[in-house]
Amino acid sequence: MSGTAEKVAAVLLDTGAFLVRPQEPFRLTSGLYAPFYVNCRLILSRHEARIRAAAALAATVPQPGTTVIAGGVTAGVPFATLVADRLGLPMVYVRAEAKSHGTVSRIEGGAVAGERVHLIEDLISTAGSILAFTEALREAGAEVDGVSVLFSRASESARLALEEAGLAITAICGLDTLLAVALGSGRIDEKGLGEVRAFFADPEGWSARHAP
Repeated sequence: MSGTAEKVAAVLLDTGAFLVRPQEPFRLTSGLYAPFYVNCRLILSRHEARIRAAAALAATVPQPGTTVIAGGVTAGVPFATLVADRLGLPMVYVRAEAKSHGTVSRIEGGAVAGERVHLIEDLISTAGSILAFTEALREAGAEVDGVSVLFSRASESARLALEEAGLAITAICGLDTLLAVALGSGRIDEKGLGEVRAFFADPEGWSARHAP
């Protein structure tokens, strides 16, 4: 484990962004029920946590090289803003779909044609949103030079999809690091750790057994 990964794991734990609740499982965007949930938005309410998150993300952005920072609506926008401010770069954000009024834009903040854009997101799981945001940026004429996320629980299918899209991703903290730091600090016990491992071994099966 790198020191930066451990520091980000500590930020996630200290802000309550990592929750383990096997008896009251969380419903994920995929529709599956899981024994844990990661809510990076909770980092935003803590000044010191924001500074650490921004520093970790900013260090992954190619410099010199990147000319614009982008964030995806909604969770990626505040983290992209923090990184852009730290690096002194322009920043845009990408909507899930184009708005139906005004300029009918999907990318807000300025033109990205001919720019080298680095996408900032809070986390990655299925990679669906990241791929959609990247496609929108590329269609607008940008060269997406990579994606950085604070936390990754990316599936193998997500990794393959990113590879097929020619998209390099940097994840500062992964699930193994987060679980190790949580266990070592007493934030999770062996039983909770076992439930998280069981979910990843068979997400559909775990969900079916624990759905309300």
